[in-house]
Amino acid sequence: MQIQADLHTHTIASTHGYSTITEMAKAAAQRGVRLLAMTDHGPAMPDAPHLWHFHNYKILPRRIEGVWLLKGVEANIIDEKGTLDMDEKELAFCEWVIASYHSHCVKFCRDAETVTRGYRKVCENPAVDVIGHFTTDFFPCDYEAVAVCAKEHGKIIELNESSLQWKKGALKNAYTAYAACKKLQVPIIVNTDAHYHGLVGKTPLAEQLLAELDFPHELVLNLDADCVMEMAARKRGIRFVDED
Repeated sequence: MQIQADLHTHTIASTHGYSTITEMAKAAAQRGVRLLAMTDHGPAMPDAPHLWHFHNYKILPRRIEGVWLLKGVEANIIDEKGTLDMDEKELAFCEWVIASYHSHCVKFCRDAETVTRGYRKVCENPAVDVIGHFTTDFFPCDYEAVAVCAKEHGKIIELNESSLQWKKGALKNAYTAYAACKKLQVPIIVNTDAHYHGLVGKTPLAEQLLAELDFPHELVLNLDADCVMEMAARKRGIRFVDED
């Protein structure tokens, strides 16, 4: 399994990222990744870029180093009501929106019922494309309930390579979560969450997990970059053409 679109990556605009967007794109091209989403952190994260980072996306070309670019954000879910740290006006500057929980951005009690309620509300947000890394022990939830809600509202659930490797409980929980996605026929994407260009496009743990689950390839949307570009074009009117 080789992803053609890596749809969750971070650059030096998030200061715990270590590569520029050009370095990330060059690495993507070398790995056979045709589409790269640039998704630096929303403003609730301590090291997030200023909002002007997202406002200025217009200056970036549609392709860098031959790789198509989606100019997005990993927005933070900041409460049990599914509120994001960027409002509708700010998210309009972005072409790809991941919504994720991070420990630094929340203060409520993180029991499974509360976290699941937050994910349900996020699924109702039309600006959101992806539910980010939802299998860590830090944010327990009812995986099947989230999958049902994601399918109902047309959201994609992410399988995050970085979480599988580094986040407590993520690999164990992922078997339950993605078995539910398989059962319910919920589309997913496999992302690296790369914070360094050498990690772009590399998903060995995710690949092994999906193989063990006999997960249908037709439900892994970013095995086909054209599929993702068609989705983005329909939703936001993006034209994947070289710009003068």
